[in-house]
Amino acid sequence: MIDSEARAACYQRCLPELVCFATRMVARDVIAEELVQDAAIRLMQADALPKDEDQVRAWLFRVVSNLAIDHLRRHSTWRELVLVETRERAGADASFLSYSSALRGTPETRAIAREHLAVCFACTLRNLPPNHAAAILLREVHGFSIGETAEILSASAVQVKNWLQYGRRTLEDRYGHTCALVAKQGVCHQCVELDGFFNGQSRDPLAGTDRSLDARLALLRETREQALGPWHRRMMRLVDDVLEGAG
Repeated sequence: MIDSEARAACYQRCLPELVCFATRMVARDVIAEELVQDAAIRLMQADALPKDEDQVRAWLFRVVSNLAIDHLRRHSTWRELVLVETRERAGADASFLSYSSALRGTPETRAIAREHLAVCFACTLRNLPPNHAAAILLREVHGFSIGETAEILSASAVQVKNWLQYGRRTLEDRYGHTCALVAKQGVCHQCVELDGFFNGQSRDPLAGTDRSLDARLALLRETREQALGPWHRRMMRLVDDVLEGAG
């Protein structure tokens, strides 16, 4: 049986990826971190674990997937326009606007805008059934095979293939619907107003950037061990306020 020291070392190696996965599943970073901490406790308390590190990684993803799916099923408070509501709250928050203004003209703004595509993807995933969202992240972002994804989600390979097909189609349709809902001249309304936080201009901070589903998935793969930056962590606190109905 793998000893406690080896378990802790494996967990630390997987930690950035697990937090990123959980954050994209639940679209709330603090809750994601709590789920991953719960998985750590279960790892240390497990009676038996596979000896192969790749299998332990898959075991951890299975635990976090189950925890995230359970959380999403218990808390179905997400709304279609939650990002629009969050943006309105941000625009009325003097502290947030001041913080954003201080970043104006810095190299960090481009990184924030690029990260925004990944955050937008996570929020859009909330329109899918939780197991469909997990299948897309596990297969398309974290590199698990169809068979491994099926084992992690306690499903058949056929089910996973169907979830992936349905999920991709729904996401592609959802991006189109969102654009029809809030776009300005073909440019993502959220990205236009994101730029407004920093420059006060109605222009696209990601001009020339491919925003297709495959391009977003590629970006998620590139950043699958990358924690949210401070700007988006503050934005997530506003999401929390919207979902919890805080004054």
